[in-house]
Amino acid sequence: MSIQRSISAVASLNCTIWTADCNSSGTQAVVGTNLGAALVDLETGVQSWLCRSKSDVLSQQFDQSGNVVLCGLRNGAIVTVDVRQRQHRSSARLPKHRVPYPSFKTQQSSRKNVKNMSYQYFELKGNIDPSRNIFMPLSISSLVYLQSYDQYFLASSMDGLIKLYDHRMIQRGAVQSYEGHVNSHSHIQLGVDPSENFVISGGENGAVCIWSIKSGKLLFGTKISNSVPSTVCCAALHGLPDGRKTSWGAWLGSHEGLYFIHGA
Repeated sequence: MSIQRSISAVASLNCTIWTADCNSSGTQAVVGTNLGAALVDLETGVQSWLCRSKSDVLSQQFDQSGNVVLCGLRNGAIVTVDVRQRQHRSSARLPKHRVPYPSFKTQQSSRKNVKNMSYQYFELKGNIDPSRNIFMPLSISSLVYLQSYDQYFLASSMDGLIKLYDHRMIQRGAVQSYEGHVNSHSHIQLGVDPSENFVISGGENGAVCIWSIKSGKLLFGTKISNSVPSTVCCAALHGLPDGRKTSWGAWLGSHEGLYFIHGA
């Protein structure tokens, strides 16, 4: 088979592409760009805009149904877009929203650091529900929906925060937090094992960390590289030599190379 003959152009976007995701049926893809989020019909190549923003869309994730997509923005916002509503090839017809978002500032005090939160606004166009917006202090690095727990998703930002949210109780804040992640500006991907017991990520200190999704406890943290392990892929392992029928493993990539961690 000729690989070259099996490659074909599906869509062309005249903008910077940061991220993409595909629904479970393989019929639609969302593309995160410096202009917003675009929806692409993979069968026809027809493109439409889901949302437009001056803040880059750095991370995206479809939910299990394929009806909703999360968009993580450079300004720290996570917005929920309904792809079932009528989309438009031109962004001029998208609904406009003036979205308030918190600006986190730290002021020095003679006794301690005091965090004050003020609000700024940015314009966002699209079929979104502003009441479901979430805000993290810095740019959104990664988003992962959990398949076993309906409406639950993980989010990380470029200040080292990793949190678990429930879409049904979004206004109450995070369900769980995960300490020990080292990040200040890097686009680092989160990984989840096939059984969805653990969340895995590399850090700017060259370490890989594994947390319990349920308890938030840091279970493993070891330096594996002198550069950032920024990408991760988890998969089930079958027919192991030690007699176990199944296990899982994680592959992490950095500028130095590819690393493999065998899960329990």
